[in-house]
Formats: sequence, C-alpha cells, structure tokens
Amino acid sequence: MKNPLRLAFAAILGSVLVNCDLNSAPEIAYLEVDTMLVNAKNGEGTSSSKLTTLWIEQDGEQIGAFTPPCRIPVYARERTTVRFIPGINLNGTFSQRNQYEMLSPNSVEWDLAPGSTKSVAPIRTTFEYNPNYTLEILEDFDDVGLNYVHSVKSDTVLLLTDLAGEAFEYPGEWPNKSGKYVLPPSTRGEFKTLKAFELPKFGANVWMEINYKTDVALTFGVYANQQLQSIQAPVVTLFPNEEWNKVYINLVTEVSGYPNAIDYNLFFGSINTSQDTTTTYIDNIKLLY
Repeated sequence: MKNPLRLAFAAILGSVLVNCDLNSAPEIAYLEVDTMLVNAKNGEGTSSSKLTTLWIEQDGEQIGAFTPPCRIPVYARERTTVRFIPGINLNGTFSQRNQYEMLSPNSVEWDLAPGSTKSVAPIRTTFEYNPNYTLEILEDFDDVGLNYVHSVKSDTVLLLTDLAGEAFEYPGEWPNKSGKYVLPPSTRGEFKTLKAFELPKFGANVWMEINYKTDVALTFGVYANQQLQSIQAPVVTLFPNEEWNKVYINLVTEVSGYPNAIDYNLFFGSINTSQDTTTTYIDNIKLLY
C-alpha cells in the first residue's frame, strides 16, 4: 500500500511544476537615464535643482525608484506608457527620499522590444513646475530692496554680494547677486520675511527651496502668528558646507501644527558659538504650496 503522504506531496509538486511552466518570466527592456533637470519658466526664478531620485511608473504600475545615472529594467511592451516622476531628498537628508509634487511628471508612449535598451533623452527628464500649486519667490536678491529683514534677536544685517566666488551662479542666468551675513564670535543672525503668508494646513505640503553655503549651522523655520502671540517653530538645521548646495524643506508639520495661526512668517538664521568669524551665503528662496 502506497503512503498517502507521499502521494499528496507528489501531487503538490506536480502542480507547482505545471504552474511554473505556465507562468514564464516577463520579457524585459531597459531605459538608460543620465540626469534630471528643471526648466523654470519666466517668473519662476532659477532653474537650479538637486533632483536625486527618479520614480518610474509603467502603464499605471509602479516600477521603482532609481538614482541617475542608472539603467532601469522595465517590461518589454508595445505602445507602453512610461511616467517619470522627480524626487528630492527631504530636508537635505539622503535617507528620506520624496516624490516632489511641485514639479509635474513627464509621460511618454514607446514600443519597447524585448532585450532592447533605450537611451532616455534629457528632455524626458527635464521637469517644469506644477501649475496646480502656488510658487512665490521670497527672495532672489536681484531686485531693489530686500524681502527679509533682521529680527530683534539679530546682531547683524543681511547684505548683498555680486563678487565672484561669493554670489551663486547658474549657467545662462543673470544677474548674479546673493545675500550674505557675517557673524563675529558669539553672535546671532536671524532674518524673517516682511510679508506674512496664509498657508494651507491640515496636512497639506508646504515647501521651500533654497540655495546656500555656510560656515555655521543654518536653521530655517516659521513664525506662527496667532491672535495673541507669535510662536517660533524651527523646521530644520543644515550643516556647514563649503560649496553651494540646494535644499528642499517641507514645512507641513510646523504649519499644520498651529491650525489657529492667522498667518506665518518664514525665517532663517544662525548662532556662532565659535571663536572664528563665520559667513553665510543664501539665494533663490522659493515658497511652494
């Protein structure tokens, strides 16, 4: 008499083998992506960017997130729709990668043959700002006057510079002027917007974009202006860096954390606790919501 357990195992094994034969692996093609860029239109400020992650969707299905330059495996299909979604490092942190909805995704329809490799033209991964959101240039330091003023806590003032090696430069953009402030030992610099902004709450994303380089830790945040008081809420502190950098800061927690606020001022600043004089440079401050 045959062992019933052996018969059951043989039946299951046979079923698995049949199913494996029926479900062959999908055929694959590859996309090669070199870079990601931003094309800012007139009135949208600088096109400088620091896009770090590219999300890929194919026919509505998410394929994954990739860091260019990269070679991306996708399904080999005729008339397939590929969607490119730009992403950034949240608050300058590499471990927190975020799709950036303030830029519109790009879509294209292609025929992708099995085993083929398609080199993606830069135009496909050059993104424009999403017209469904508001973009305000808080300060680009190129006009007469400043939209940021020093607060009562500040020991210094905000200056303009157009010197080579100090002012931020991006190819094809002019004029090249930036803001800077100098801190002697044991002093503070703090600057906030002249204008107060009514910002969306209840979990809505509010973003800032900034170009900066600094000798000292640099903090960004909001003043939540309530009926009887103004509450200062820091958002992120950036480490010193010797070269110009770009950061994308999300204010959602601090803005939505004060739902009774009438409006908000934006601020940035530093405290120099060292015995050396420090200099901070800043440019292209944008608010998006």
